[in-house]
Amino acid sequence: LAQSLGQMINVWAASLPVVTITFVGDTGSYADRITLDLGHNAGPTSIAAPFMKANWTVVDPGGLAMAVDRAIKVATTPPIGPVHIAVYDRNLGSEQITTRIIEGPPVRPRAGYPDDRDVEELARVLHDAERPLIYVGDGVNKSGAEQQLAKIAEHFGANIASMWGDLRGVSVAHPLHCGYFRGPVMDLDPDHIVAVGVRHGGSGKPTDFDVFKNAKKVVAVGPDVEIFENIPGLGLAIMADEARTIERLAELVRSEYEPAKYDGRRNRAYENARRLREERRAALQPAAEIPGYVRPLALLDAVDAGLEKMGGGLITTEQFAMPLEDVNEKPDGGSNIYIRPAGGSEGYGMGAPLGAKLAAPDRPVVGIVGDGSVYYSDSAFWTAAHHEIPVLYVIPNNGAYGIVAGAFAGAGGVMKDTGEYAGVVLDGADIVQLAGAFGVEGRKISDESQIVAAVEESLDTVEREGRPLVLDVKLPLGIPAGGRAAKQFRVASDVSSDRGRVGRGR
Repeated sequence: LAQSLGQMINVWAASLPVVTITFVGDTGSYADRITLDLGHNAGPTSIAAPFMKANWTVVDPGGLAMAVDRAIKVATTPPIGPVHIAVYDRNLGSEQITTRIIEGPPVRPRAGYPDDRDVEELARVLHDAERPLIYVGDGVNKSGAEQQLAKIAEHFGANIASMWGDLRGVSVAHPLHCGYFRGPVMDLDPDHIVAVGVRHGGSGKPTDFDVFKNAKKVVAVGPDVEIFENIPGLGLAIMADEARTIERLAELVRSEYEPAKYDGRRNRAYENARRLREERRAALQPAAEIPGYVRPLALLDAVDAGLEKMGGGLITTEQFAMPLEDVNEKPDGGSNIYIRPAGGSEGYGMGAPLGAKLAAPDRPVVGIVGDGSVYYSDSAFWTAAHHEIPVLYVIPNNGAYGIVAGAFAGAGGVMKDTGEYAGVVLDGADIVQLAGAFGVEGRKISDESQIVAAVEESLDTVEREGRPLVLDVKLPLGIPAGGRAAKQFRVASDVSSDRGRVGRGR
């Protein structure tokens, strides 16, 4: 469990209904040091407690079945979240255990319907707004409300923005989607904000709530208190299932609110979203091609369009060279699904497409993984090859820990002043050879004119032959503009220099 706490942050941040079962040794009755066990000053569930909704320790093995049944119920009841069961490892012995087996899966609780008066007020808030914004979170897709909520936004001419990490509440490719709810979206100055399925968070700073400060009316919709607790100035809190609320709202809107009333507002909303998307895309890369490299948008567009050409697929991501919110807009958001780790913990990217493919075996899956992230869990190549999981790994290889280099630049100091970035450039590693050592065939691409064909051919091979592949795509060096790699520390040369100085001293 200690080795996977980074991924438990992703599970906790995403409020996923995951039951984790671990086995622990008895560090109290005899020796208080047991290999691979926590120290005796920590309880069996202590290590993961910050990332869990609930924790239990099972002493009597006869109670394990009931504990698992209870854990599933708690994990799936709003607020949904992970739970932990710790079992003493002596329960794994050869002694037979008698217990009551609980048949069938537990009933999954679901929040109820909203009050009709609240739905009417929600409709009025959207009707009366001049610059409405729908702020979406992962509760939208978890409840199955994506398409209906997008139709509500289209009807009222409301822009859409999302919380960090969520790409699915309403697809980031939808023509009304403005990206993350931050500076540029705040500049739209929304007067009425409707937050649906959002567990708003921040950076632990006074600016965490600035997104709401100019709004005249704020409404939040969701099944539990976590939806409401971080939204100041909340005028209406609708504690109900998101999909059921949007379903009732859609029924009311169809009968009482004519879409033609909002034509002007709707046109402005489309223009706002298009402008912000174009600004993000323009800032991402140079306008002209770069010989020997593939620009980020060329790769992103090739992957996105390649999957759409196949009828739509899933894209998982752990990289920042080409943010998925910068995909081209598509009518109704297109058919692709975009997935990012909610907690941002590294090492997720290599395993994510494998899990996505197992969950959606009939849809093509692409895992976009930064070159720096590959090295956190490259053994996933072996898993993909060994179990013949047909996914396409696309590596936007910018030869650097780009996000770390950017953070150094933002902090100022020696690297910013000298333009020399130490410890962030990843030269000399060959991802195609690395993947091949695990049994996954790969291909390198450094010519932008070949990228569309390479992606389409690779997707076809993966689906037709049922095996994983990797595309290692050479992007421009991922350090701040004008920067360069610092001279690498090399042990052999430094040792030789030291020996020379010692010899001369003699």
